[in-house]
Amino acid sequence: MDFDTTANENKAPAFTFHGSYTRAVDAKGRFALPFRFRQGGSVPVEEKYVVSQGADGSLSLLPYAVWISNFHRMRQGEAGPALRANMRKMSLASTVVEPDSQGRVAVSVETLAACGITKKITVVGMGNYMELWDADSLAQLNAGSDQVDSGFMDEFYR
Repeated sequence: MDFDTTANENKAPAFTFHGSYTRAVDAKGRFALPFRFRQGGSVPVEEKYVVSQGADGSLSLLPYAVWISNFHRMRQGEAGPALRANMRKMSLASTVVEPDSQGRVAVSVETLAACGITKKITVVGMGNYMELWDADSLAQLNAGSDQVDSGFMDEFYR
């Protein structure tokens, strides 16, 4: 099963990450990737992901093909120092990871700690990528309201 990153009016993405799961992180920075988020599910495929700097204080975990596609799409921006600086920062902050035979991915302890992740990690599905959060940081970000903006809901369900 290939990971299909294309979507249009007639075709939905072949794989969409949604939901959230909290997992333990061991002393080596390994955590079990949620089974429902594994590429191919029960069908064995070569799985490769990229961990990189995420938005809002998280890390992002993207299938390798999605990360490469996004990286090349962003390179199409206006050439100059700002583009190079942002591309460099994304590249420097990225690492390729592959699940081991037990479905665990290893992220350096230093990378996890920079986002406050130590003993537990919350993996949140965001469509074509996953966010990796410290549970307390995620709760603080969502403090106040768990309600989705009504305009967003209207558009989502139209």
